[in-house]
Order: sequence, then structure tokens, then C-alpha cells
Amino acid sequence: MKKLLFSSLFFFLLAIDSFSQTLSGIWEGDLQVMGQSLPLVFNFQEVEQEWKGSMDSPKQGARGIAMSKVLFDGTMLYFEIGDGVIVYEGLFIGDTVQGTFKQSGMVLPLDLKRSVEEAAEKKEIKRPQRPQAPFNYDSFETNFSNEDGAQLKGTVTKPYGEGPFPAVILVTGSGPQNRNSEILGHEPFWVMADYLTQNGIVVFRYDERGVGESEGDFSNATTNEFFRDAQKALLHLPTFDFIDSNKLGIIGHSEGGLIAWMLAADAKKTGLSFAISLAGPVVTIPELMKKQTEEVSRSSGNPKALIEQQVKINSQYYQMIAQSKGIDDAKSKVRDMVNEVLDSYDLSPEIKQQQVNTLIPTLEKSLNPWFYNFIRTNPESYISEIQIPVFAAFGGKDVQVNAAQNANRLLELYKGKEELLELKVFPELNHLFQKANTGSVSEYAEIEESFNLEVLNNIAAFIHSFKK
Repeated sequence: MKKLLFSSLFFFLLAIDSFSQTLSGIWEGDLQVMGQSLPLVFNFQEVEQEWKGSMDSPKQGARGIAMSKVLFDGTMLYFEIGDGVIVYEGLFIGDTVQGTFKQSGMVLPLDLKRSVEEAAEKKEIKRPQRPQAPFNYDSFETNFSNEDGAQLKGTVTKPYGEGPFPAVILVTGSGPQNRNSEILGHEPFWVMADYLTQNGIVVFRYDERGVGESEGDFSNATTNEFFRDAQKALLHLPTFDFIDSNKLGIIGHSEGGLIAWMLAADAKKTGLSFAISLAGPVVTIPELMKKQTEEVSRSSGNPKALIEQQVKINSQYYQMIAQSKGIDDAKSKVRDMVNEVLDSYDLSPEIKQQQVNTLIPTLEKSLNPWFYNFIRTNPESYISEIQIPVFAAFGGKDVQVNAAQNANRLLELYKGKEELLELKVFPELNHLFQKANTGSVSEYAEIEESFNLEVLNNIAAFIHSFKK
């Protein structure tokens, strides 16, 4: 007899001083639903003496779900989502909120703690690589206009002297990212810029559209828009007379690594001389996400049966998107797809309805322009067109972009032009290029290293060995 354990999506990473003053901020809890841990994130803020809040379900790709009511008296917390579709009641005990989560007839225990990110800040987890003044290079702010006329702002770091120097732009991964690619107290792009500039390389890192000091709309942008922004950043660099325009490159991480492939395939348009892709997807995105679902679920400690179920529904979902004619067409197929999957399991009518009520709105909500475009992107089509030198790196413990899957396919795509590719797999590193124990996403904040020095050394050596 088969039973569904609750499938979900994985996406392409505390000191309490006074109860009445500490609800503001980000809280996390793990909801145990039929054997599966479903992480939830809650954001609370007080606006004009009234509490507001929202909920994220990262595994399900649902973010910013607004609360319709939030009541807090300093010790008791009550909130509703969807005018009572979801209800939470909790009590502050020590540094946690202990309470119950109610939805569709289910009443489940759910305890909340401050987020890992806030905990990292409050506990002052060491980040030994964070650059410290005084700096032995020049640094200044600059900006450029994208195709929509928005001003994107960033920082240029350059070695002392007139140059000309080789130069790179840094392009971040998925989600709204500032110029330092800040995540969980880490600032890997600042670490990278500091190291490379000390080694004779100009670095330009910028806030993405609608993030930090940059203008524009992030919410409706797709990988194609981020690609065009990066093109404009590349064209901006040679306007400085200390840049060696014959040694102009890009370093992209994760989705930025995909954008590195895209820019390298169209190198003549920007004068790009070389590309560096760090954990950049190589296989088709549905293949990538299928493997990611499996590995993230396994690293979270889920049982084999649950992993298989998650892979099944996610794979069908990704393939449905890839074969659809548009976002509306894809949304119209979600209900039938969910019912087809649920019908393959032996479920009571009540449990099936709970699953339907959860999965359908979650999947429909995830179908935004970025995700729809991302799933339908084929990195191989760009990689096959590249005719400039490339350095590609993967972490052997990366659970988001599997090293073996993507590195092996990259070698196949470079048959006949092997001299253009330098490929490195770092066995002990995770998706963020930190030395890791398991590679699990939950380790990112706990690791003190922000970006591995050996990888930085390899990147600098590749840039300096390049001769156009």
C-alpha cells in the first residue's frame, strides 16, 4: 500500500531582552506533516502600533503570504492567514514561541525560533574573511543604465596604479542579491573582490535591479533581464582608462554561472574575453532540479519513500512547465497534474483533499515569470556556442548543482574544443564554495568560511594566464 507523505518543491541558498520588543523580525519553525519536515518562515513588524506579518514556505516556493490578522500582547501570539484558512496560537516560553498551527482541519504543534540569519547576527558568528580597512587598493562607486533606463549602482575595486588591468564583473545567483551577494552573514562577493584586487585584477560588483541602491523592478525580471543587465555592466567597464579591454571577463555564481554561459556565447557583443562559471547549471533545468530535489531532501534526513515521492511530483511539474505554451497554460494544467499524482497513492478522501488544498495553490503561486523562464532555459544551447576560454568550478558536496551531473555533461559538450575549458571539482566544497561536512543548506550559516581560498587562487591564476 502506497501512502503520500506530503510532497513539496525545492528551489533553484537569540537573545531575548524583552518579550514585547522582540516579536519584530524573522522567525522559523518546522511543521511536521505526515512524516515530513516543512520549514516555515514568518516575518513580523509593528506599523503605527499595529502588528503586520507574512509567511514563507521555502520548500514550496511560496513567499510573502500576507497575514490577515496579527495579535500580540507581549506573551501571547495569534495570527491568521486568509481570514482563518490558517490559524496560529502561541505562547512565549524562554526564547521560543510554543504553539499550534491549524489548517484544513489539521491541528499540528509548531514552535518558532528566531531565524538562523538573525541568530548569526546576534551571536556574532565569526566571518574571518570579511575584508577590513585599511585597503591596499582603490575603491569607488559607479553606476550604469540598463535597457529599461534604470540606474544600477555598484563598487569598482582597482589595484593602485594606472594599469591597464584585467577586469571582471561579478554576477550573483537566484533571488534578490546586493553587490556583496550577501547571505546568512556571509558576503562572498566582497571577499572575492578584495582577494582578486589585491592580486592585480579590477572587480566590478553591483546591486541587482530593484535591490540595495539600484533602481528597477526585480519582481518581474527573468534570467534574460539579468543577462542583459550583465551585458550593460560589461560594456560599462571599458569606459575606465585603467581597464585592459583585451582581458575583460565575468565571474558568475549559480544562476550567475548560467548567465556566464549566456554572455560567453555572445562574447562579440560585449568584447568578453573569458568567462568563469561557479556552480553554473549545465544540464537542462528540469534535470538539474530533479537532482536537486533528491539531494536536498536526502541531506535533510528524509526517508527514501518521501524522497522518491518528492522527486516524482517535482519532476512532473517541471516537465509540465517545459512543455507548456505559456504561464497561463501551465497554471491551467496544475490541477489535473496534482490529481493524477495523488490518485496514484492510496489516500483517504480527507487526506487527498488536504493535499489538493495545499499543493495546487502552492504550485500555481510558484509560476511567476522568473521561475517559468528558468525551468525552460537550456544551458547546453549556450555552452555549445562558446568560443572563448572558460574556467568552470563545482563543489563536490553541492546539493543544489550536482558536480558529477554537470561537470560530466560539460566535458561532453567541450569535445573537440577542450583547449578552451579549464574544469575543477573541489571535493570538500558546497554550493557556496565553503568547506563543508555534508553540503546541506542548513550548514551555510554555521560555517565561518565565506569563500574558499583555493578556489580564489585558481580563479586569479586563470585570469592572469589568459592571453587574448
